[in-house]
Amino acid sequence: MNITSNKSLSRLAAVQTLFQFDFNKKMKLEELKSINDMDISEIYQTIENINSNTQEFKNLKIDKNWFLILVNAVFSNKDIIDASLSSFLESNWSIERMDPTITNILRCAYIEFKNYSNVPSKVVINEYTNIASSFFNEPEVNFVNGVLDKVSHKYRNKK
Repeated sequence: MNITSNKSLSRLAAVQTLFQFDFNKKMKLEELKSINDMDISEIYQTIENINSNTQEFKNLKIDKNWFLILVNAVFSNKDIIDASLSSFLESNWSIERMDPTITNILRCAYIEFKNYSNVPSKVVINEYTNIASSFFNEPEVNFVNGVLDKVSHKYRNKK
């Protein structure tokens, strides 16, 4: 994994958090129906503590604002995001069939492509394929890269 900036660490933390939401729902554990500042602050603190004790992230700190933007945007718009992402998948794939980590990587990247044109497409693709490579092997990373490339072409000129 090559996480070298606070913003990169924030992206990873957002994916971790959103994965946990999906995991809880799938396992019929405590599921959040909505999210508020208190919930997100507790989650943020837990993720921050875990990551700050990881040698690799020793000198980094989660950018709380960016983390909150990504988590809240995905959490509040999950159905819309999933419907849009589905249009970029091959006919033999569906959001439901994908690993939840990949799904949340794509969701976070989608938010950046759609809402933050100041972040170059190349940066978004590199950041999220980097996150994917920390969890998956080359075929899955290539899958993420391919989907993100399609999303970038739809929502902005490739930069």
